[in-house]
Amino acid sequence: MTIDAYAYPPCGTNKKIKFYCPDMVADIEKIERMLQGEQRVACLDFVRKMLEKHPDHSVPLFYNAILNLQLSDESKAEDAVNLFLEKHPGNPAAHALKATLEASLGKGDEAIDQLQTALEKTEERLHPSLYDAFGAVGQMLLMTGKVLGARSHFTLQSNLAPDDDNMPMQMLMRLNNSPEIPIFLKQDLSLAECPADFPRKDEFNKALQDAAQGLWRKGLQQFEELRAGAPRNPAILENIAALQFSLGQDDVAAKTLHTYAVAEQRNDFEAATEAEALAKALTDQEEEQIDVVNASMPILEMEPLLEKLRVDERCEHLPIDLSQLGTEESPPPRAAYLLLDKPRTQSGVGLTLENVSSVLGELLVYGKETDRPARVEFTSAKGPLFDEAVSTLKEICGDAVDPTVSEDVQGRIFALQDLMNWQWRLPDDTPNDVRNQLMTEKRREVILEKWVNFPLLTLSGKTPLEASKDSELRLPLAAEVLTLEMVGQQEKWKFDFSELCEKLNLPITGKLPSENLDVLNLPITRLHRVPAAELSDQDLIQAYGRSVIRGLNKAVEILANELLVRESLKDQIDRSQLYGELARTASDSDEALAYLKKAQEEATAQGRSPGLWMVAELSMRFERREMQEAQVLMQTLMSKYAQEPQTAQALFGVLQRFGLITPDGRMAGGMPGGMPGGPPPAQPGPEAGGGLWTPGAPAGPPPQAAPPQAAPPADGGEEKKSGLWLPGMD
Repeated sequence: MTIDAYAYPPCGTNKKIKFYCPDMVADIEKIERMLQGEQRVACLDFVRKMLEKHPDHSVPLFYNAILNLQLSDESKAEDAVNLFLEKHPGNPAAHALKATLEASLGKGDEAIDQLQTALEKTEERLHPSLYDAFGAVGQMLLMTGKVLGARSHFTLQSNLAPDDDNMPMQMLMRLNNSPEIPIFLKQDLSLAECPADFPRKDEFNKALQDAAQGLWRKGLQQFEELRAGAPRNPAILENIAALQFSLGQDDVAAKTLHTYAVAEQRNDFEAATEAEALAKALTDQEEEQIDVVNASMPILEMEPLLEKLRVDERCEHLPIDLSQLGTEESPPPRAAYLLLDKPRTQSGVGLTLENVSSVLGELLVYGKETDRPARVEFTSAKGPLFDEAVSTLKEICGDAVDPTVSEDVQGRIFALQDLMNWQWRLPDDTPNDVRNQLMTEKRREVILEKWVNFPLLTLSGKTPLEASKDSELRLPLAAEVLTLEMVGQQEKWKFDFSELCEKLNLPITGKLPSENLDVLNLPITRLHRVPAAELSDQDLIQAYGRSVIRGLNKAVEILANELLVRESLKDQIDRSQLYGELARTASDSDEALAYLKKAQEEATAQGRSPGLWMVAELSMRFERREMQEAQVLMQTLMSKYAQEPQTAQALFGVLQRFGLITPDGRMAGGMPGGMPGGPPPAQPGPEAGGGLWTPGAPAGPPPQAAPPQAAPPADGGEEKKSGLWLPGMD
């Protein structure tokens, strides 16, 4: 390649090549050719020879640092970067490379500090190394659970991204789409404008200007100075918290946000509640925990015990592979059961909540070992039903066991998590509408009768009902309810939170007024309350887009249905995609299937292939174990749509997900008509309910990240997290 003598050198200086390093033009051209040819080892050797001639020059020092970061071990990379920084402490590229290095080493504060220094030292143009550093620091923040800081870095990087780099936007989409990240952490950080009556307006706006350019540390220092003269100014506090989050200072930002919420609650209680809920989400709460206990009793007579367990309908046999439960220290159990509080009814038709069988825990029967007697082991959380469960087990086992119970703690869970989750065993013929109705009734009972009477440390140890009578606890109580409501939206709960607010004497948040409604800047926690029918076409589309991007199920449902009936948009929107989103957000699988059918019909009516939507239906049929319907779908897909690249790829992914295709592409089994063998028959097991996010609750991390708090395993049975594949999920 030919180097323009009037271009800037690659090392980050603001002097042009002709005036800074004219004698290095040929060397730079050779280095760039080798880099384009990916000859990094040879290139590093050449750069080292340059360093022998010019040991203090920024050009070879820059290339030496870059190549060592890409090729060498950690210590060599650190030496090369530090050498560049030592020789040229005013060069922004040197600080950017140092930020990238520190991020790769997991040194968050140091990485952010170096990146901010690089930005502050940038005079005219942003060096490419700063762009890369934003991505590296964003990844590091994500891996350490600082989601809001990661969002800020990826957002700024996305704004600077060239047309051929969509990685920052992909990272933001991953964050937005992750069901494991609380909705509060999906809100873009924004900065408040200067209040009209604030006397130091020029200083305020200068801090805003710096912060908007990514100079978050500098902007934070300026706002902190302003805060000294106005310690409870809501706009200043809000901006300080936003900048602290951007800089990865989550702990101090949460405290600032709490101060803002307290200061703002008289003027805007809803904004204060949202701030308090976010602060709560990022604050480690030492909520009450309970033990998960393994309670064992020695077996006196094995065969009589097995017979008692076999005939008692409160013991549900689990036909699982017991060999998988053995260890090197202990042989596998002889039998496994679920312990129920009452026998299952013969039929689920007309089943009521009072007749549902609840799972008390898991029961394993072990034979005699060399160093241990035969025993029966019962495992459960030691919650309110634990003693009842042990008594039930003793009653069933009778004189076949020694009633002396030994307890061994297996772990601990949050007591609130145990309260908000439940496990059922419903009759196999329970209709889907009955399941849904039971789930709705149970959730209403748990929230309105149990949760409201559960002491919370965020409420000074009081229950929500007690806190509702204390004016000092009104704000944290509202934050707890909002947190619960956002969990419900992510988990597709069918529950009217206005009923809970009324019970707790909190403001009932209804539809937002349409006048002066800014849907682009509206907090995402309010999008489900927009008056959809009153929005303009543009506002409706924008509100829907924001809701889809962040997985706001309730808002998507409301806005998608309005888009479907809006005549003015009939020819401007993809109705099949709207039905697909409604299928994704549906809490009922029958309803989801109906939407997928409509998506197929709309695609066909628009002259497009319905193949992708048929694959989505196939995914759900497999999940529902409706193999006859799945076989018909497979035959149609194979005969009509298998030649479509996108459909074929999606079909392969679904078949692989359900174990019907091996990773190398072979069928795992066969059925007439080319239909691969279906999943094995469903094993009897508990159907769980509930699903509450609590501070510190464990959960699998989203792509590239482990958020500081996330939802525990979601509702099983009829409300478990769906394995449904839909177009656009890959």
